Amino acid sequence: MAPPKRISRTALTAQLAGRKLVTRYAPSPTGYLHLGHLLNAIYVWGVARAMDGEVILRLEDHDRNRCRPEYETAILEDLERLGLVPDRGSFSEFRAGSTTYRQSSVPEVYAREWAKLKENGLGYVCACSRKQIKARTGQPDGEEIRYDGFCRKRGLEDGPDRALRIRLEDMEFVFDDLLVGRQVHHPQRQSGDVVLRDRKQNWSYQFCGATTGGRGSIR
Repeated sequence: MAPPKRISRTALTAQLAGRKLVTRYAPSPTGYLHLGHLLNAIYVWGVARAMDGEVILRLEDHDRNRCRPEYETAILEDLERLGLVPDRGSFSEFRAGSTTYRQSSVPEVYAREWAKLKENGLGYVCACSRKQIKARTGQPDGEEIRYDGFCRKRGLEDGPDRALRIRLEDMEFVFDDLLVGRQVHHPQRQSGDVVLRDRKQNWSYQFCGATTGGRGSIR
């Protein structure tokens, strides 16, 4: 077995360019933590502590049909028991109730940012199901479905069983991944216009809510 790849401290320092490292751990409370989650947490906290950085704890409970309060409680207890204490999004804050670090607690943030996207012509309403998209495009099972833009110009009104999508132009994104090197992505060619709120009215992780200084914002 090949040894795991490591992030070069020198490369990370150079990429930060004098800025403080801020990373996040964002489990979804759709089940209990398993060893994969734990490995990820150790990695996140390890890198942050090695670089004198900060860890944000967020709960991405966007799948409201599968998330359970008991899973959230167990996640917080496990992290606390293991000494993986966040710098922002404290355990006590989550246990107290509403917090800007839990996705479902700040629906107004998503609604506000969605309104901006729509006003700027970047957001639109979609009535297509995955089955309909596959039937139109003939895409095979087992692969990521690329949306064909069917509803882009239909001017649909929002309502039950309708999703919200963001209009993506065919742009190229290039970045250096410190583990695997240079990466080139074309989101429009890979997935098409992505869903920001699904047909069950759940905001998606692509439209993740971040918090800066305790204020809700989208990043």
